[in-house]
Amino acid sequence: MIGETNKSLPLYKLLTLLLALLLLSCSFPAQVRKNTLRPTELLQRADTYLNHPVEVEIVEPLYGPATTEQLNKVEYGQVEVRIPEGASGRLSLVPQSFKVSDPNRYRQKFDKIIESPVTVRGEFLKDEEMSAAEHRPTFVLRVSSIEPLPMGQPEKVRSLRDIDSDPARWDRKLIIYEGVYQTGFEVSSLDGEIWLEYAPQAKINNPNNSTAGARANRVRVTGILFSKPGAHYGHLGGSKYQLVASKLEYLSAAH
Repeated sequence: MIGETNKSLPLYKLLTLLLALLLLSCSFPAQVRKNTLRPTELLQRADTYLNHPVEVEIVEPLYGPATTEQLNKVEYGQVEVRIPEGASGRLSLVPQSFKVSDPNRYRQKFDKIIESPVTVRGEFLKDEEMSAAEHRPTFVLRVSSIEPLPMGQPEKVRSLRDIDSDPARWDRKLIIYEGVYQTGFEVSSLDGEIWLEYAPQAKINNPNNSTAGARANRVRVTGILFSKPGAHYGHLGGSKYQLVASKLEYLSAAH
């Protein structure tokens, strides 16, 4: 009996170790998701994160220098995060050299072009002087590290009904969508419900003879969809969704 107990002991230890590793692997991704924020979450709970290090996943459009030439010529170096759902405050990325007390703080520049989607780590700060001047909260994320955020392959959306049936499932996802694009004064509408906006580095194929000059064209769009339930997008909040296009292909004139 004693010999049998000694032989079974290593197997017991092995099973215990495997169980511990399994529990660790299950809990780790949840912890990562818990600690990683979205820009809207950062602004909505600003008091919680103010003056603390944070990690933020940014798929929203970033507006700053788009080329090395622009980076060298531009006077101000902050990169603004444009939040499609709108926000009560403004959020910008700034380099490590940024100091809130420095009168020339916004002249500090990054040493490279920054494009979304990215994961950004840094310190979340409020610029009280700019907040008073703009009459709205002005926040910055003093960046310590930036790395590309993999989005995977775009998923094809068959129709607007797919989004309507489960908007939360598609929110902040990279998609391919075909529909009728209408343009005009304060109009940039895809199938009447999606506000279409171009990413700063969007690739657009020129309209051909059949589509040039038409106000409505059938297009294929690759980009990130914003479809937060209950949110409003576009001009005067008149659209249910917003698609930020990284690629736009004109297919034919709509009839």
